[in-house]
Amino acid sequence: MIRKIARPMLASVYVADGVDTLVNTSSHIESSERFLKQMRTVLPASYATKVPKDPQLVAQVIGGTKVGAGALYALGKAPRVSAGLLAATAVPTLLGRHAFWDADTPEEKASRRNGALTNVALLGGLFLATADTAGKPGLKWRTEKAAKNVNAKVQAALPTQSESEKALDQATNWIQDTTDKVTTQAQTAGQQVSDYVDENKDDWIDTASKLVDTAVDTTAGWLGTARDTASEWLDDVNQDTKKARKGVVKQANKAQKKADKALSKAEKKSGRAAKAAGKKADKLQSRAEKAITKAKKKIDK
Repeated sequence: MIRKIARPMLASVYVADGVDTLVNTSSHIESSERFLKQMRTVLPASYATKVPKDPQLVAQVIGGTKVGAGALYALGKAPRVSAGLLAATAVPTLLGRHAFWDADTPEEKASRRNGALTNVALLGGLFLATADTAGKPGLKWRTEKAAKNVNAKVQAALPTQSESEKALDQATNWIQDTTDKVTTQAQTAGQQVSDYVDENKDDWIDTASKLVDTAVDTTAGWLGTARDTASEWLDDVNQDTKKARKGVVKQANKAQKKADKALSKAEKKSGRAAKAAGKKADKLQSRAEKAITKAKKKIDK
């Protein structure tokens, strides 16, 4: 009975203040702006930028929260939650409207101090309201009770110690047997692979060597043919003193000499080294052919 009377009495202050804020928002903009300014000063820079910049909207939100939460608390609907919301709205009111430390005159400072003390007193009542369970078990007690019930059900569902030991022994034996089988199979497979490699590695090496030699011979033959063709043209051009003096012909001669030198080195090597040298000679011969083609176009003009 006392709660039905006390709750509306405590909520009436916040409901009336919230209605006044919504109806006369312009008169609360200054206090809202003062609260936002203090929040930007106190909070770190990364959070201060997220503080709203519209004091009118903030005042309307706070006023609407006071009206809604106050009405719920007065009716006894979700009283602890609504009391917590009212307590949250008391903070901006205290810092914005009753900031007596920013007062300009002694009279204003005294008035704000009285309002701050009244606001703090109401805030204390709201803190008590948030802890009031109306004689019902609190959340902490209900949580602990639920945890005990769950624990009891789990313990009842678990097997006895003898059953657990028996199941554990069976699982251990199965794991051991399976591990031994897998180990034996792996060792056998490994030995078979090793034997197969030992038996065939010489053949694989011979085959690879033949392939490399064939590739080297083919590359060398192609490079030799390309070099002969390019050399014949250069020989003809070099016989003409006027043509031989041209820059494009000199560049072609230089490129062909590099290709000849690379091919000569490739012919003296074998195996992988010969293959790498052949690639280099091929690359240089391609450059020489491009230089010769360029020289031909210049001379033919």
